[in-house]
Amino acid sequence: MKHALVITGGEGPSLAPPLAYDRIIAADSGYDTALRLSLKVDEVVGDLDSTAWRKQLVDSGFIPCSHDKDETDTELALMRLSGEWTYDLLGGGGGRIDHLMALYATFRSFGQPRLWLTGCNALISVEGSMSLSLPPGSGISFFSLAPAVVNCRALVWPLEDYRLCADRVSLSNRTVEEEITVTADAPVFIRVDSALSAYLFAKFS
Repeated sequence: MKHALVITGGEGPSLAPPLAYDRIIAADSGYDTALRLSLKVDEVVGDLDSTAWRKQLVDSGFIPCSHDKDETDTELALMRLSGEWTYDLLGGGGGRIDHLMALYATFRSFGQPRLWLTGCNALISVEGSMSLSLPPGSGISFFSLAPAVVNCRALVWPLEDYRLCADRVSLSNRTVEEEITVTADAPVFIRVDSALSAYLFAKFS
């Protein structure tokens, strides 16, 4: 399996994930985030209506797509990846709520990112079983795009056959042990503060 990093517009993390990628794609102003994080981009996609580097990109030979298009810039980036790829996502935080909702809806067509990092959020996708090491007392939330049943016992409020769906989430729980094990019968997101990103990176280092 090949691993890609997709960098989109909106608020991104303060540090790049210390992980190896076979390909890095920036969507529009995701290119600005890539430069800030000193990431070498393999490809830039989008209409370039929000990047501060439009002129430089055009001068280097990049041809922006039309602003009047059906796909979002992030969708254009994900369309570059076939089924043999998994991907991590940087950006998408802050800004307009409709952009965030459109980004979230994109996961229905292209699958959830393995990791999703914004300015204050670090999310990891879980399906099946996964163990994570987190400091006891870490705030943690669970949510999903589609119905899923999740179990996680090492919490202040244990989840036992807890049903997640678009209108039911588990917010602001806390861990009580250093290691937690999560099982889910469909893809779910686990969210922790961005300060705990390194604990999620450890799953893929």
